[in-house]
Amino acid sequence: MDTPPKQDQEVKSAAQPAPAPQQKSGKNPLMLLVIVLIVAVLGGAFYFLMGSQKKEQVAAKKEVNALTIYHWWTSPGEASAMAALVSDFSKQNADVAIMPAPVTGNSVDFHKVLQPMVLNGEAPDSFQGHPGYEIAPYYDSNTLDTVDDIWKSENLEAVIPKVIQDINKFKGNYYSIPIDVHRNNVVWYNKAVLDRASVNVATLTDWDSFFKACDKIKAAGVQYPIQMGQTWTATHVFETIIASQGPQFYQDWANGKVTSATDPRMIKSLEIFKQFLSYTNPDSANTPWDEAVNRVIKGQSAFNVMGDWANGEFKIVGMKYNKDYGTFPVPGTVGEYVLTVDTFVQPKGTSHPTNSEKWLKVVASKEGQDAFNPKKGSISPRSDSDVTLYDDYQKSAIADFKSAKYFLPSRGTSLPVSYVSGIDGILVTFMADKDVNKASKAFADLTQSSQKDFITTWAFVQ
Repeated sequence: MDTPPKQDQEVKSAAQPAPAPQQKSGKNPLMLLVIVLIVAVLGGAFYFLMGSQKKEQVAAKKEVNALTIYHWWTSPGEASAMAALVSDFSKQNADVAIMPAPVTGNSVDFHKVLQPMVLNGEAPDSFQGHPGYEIAPYYDSNTLDTVDDIWKSENLEAVIPKVIQDINKFKGNYYSIPIDVHRNNVVWYNKAVLDRASVNVATLTDWDSFFKACDKIKAAGVQYPIQMGQTWTATHVFETIIASQGPQFYQDWANGKVTSATDPRMIKSLEIFKQFLSYTNPDSANTPWDEAVNRVIKGQSAFNVMGDWANGEFKIVGMKYNKDYGTFPVPGTVGEYVLTVDTFVQPKGTSHPTNSEKWLKVVASKEGQDAFNPKKGSISPRSDSDVTLYDDYQKSAIADFKSAKYFLPSRGTSLPVSYVSGIDGILVTFMADKDVNKASKAFADLTQSSQKDFITTWAFVQ
């Protein structure tokens, strides 16, 4: 799997002999030729030895016992999970100097930092990424190593479901190792706030009942019943609203088939989002995602739609699931699992390929995943994970994952980068003007302009 380091210098050819001097009478030409050959051989041997020494020095330099890892997990819950994974690696590799490098921001910001590094040959030993379209630019630029041998040596196909296997492949080969499975279509709530407003969570299965509950919560004194964060979290909410209109619509969306500005499913999705926004905090554009969750934790608001990485934020402050906080699927998405999978990859030509492979094996392992996921709020993609290590929310997520009828990979995996980069801008404009028809046309135009980039045909609905 490892690509040998490129040599910056070639071994020089043997020293060329100087032109033979004019022969004087009495000198033996054959003897002069022998002398010249001896000089050439000795010179060649000298340069060969020097070149070999330089090769060894370069190899030694590249195999310093260290490991660099880039990721975007910076919230308290995320940082705690990453620390647990690094600790598990260190238990097995105590002599390795680990240099994790968190990059503040979301996955889009992260790859703006990483892509130039990787393309310029300055890649870390491993970095986080969502499989599918998000890491496709690295695959397309031939800057990733396959990790088929790790999938084989760790027997991952026997314990990881096919839906997760498939999204980690390009043209039949594995290029990433999954560390977790997150569910995106989750509504998080503060139980005390809902109790004061006499809201029965069991009734919140469609958008009409959800918005009626928001009205009751407002009447009980909570000005903004829903907390939402900065732009990517608005896109996250909209993605789950798309899913709420049925898996067939989500599949058409991911396959670039929603090309009409008057598609009734897109119009309905935007109308729901418009009503959703009427209950959200006006400072959302400047609110980090974890701060939006924190306001629900503090009881300043009732609801937050977020992936279950939010679970780590509730846990780290000591709140108890089904006592202090709870969850339910985004209205209209019962039986659907909108999933985000985090993975680690190995760039080509890493400085520490041996330790990079060791890291990926820990990422793949049952022990590594069972150290990481309980703190992250996610579940392990491995079917043999130790369920007793997971909290009550995660146990419910494990059960839902096993019983889900539809698996819908999130936008980073299922939609081209060109399309994803345009969604945020459309929604920013929509949040300002609330013009449903204008936004629907913008989405249709974006789909048309990105058509050549929809190169994967998804089949979520069999």
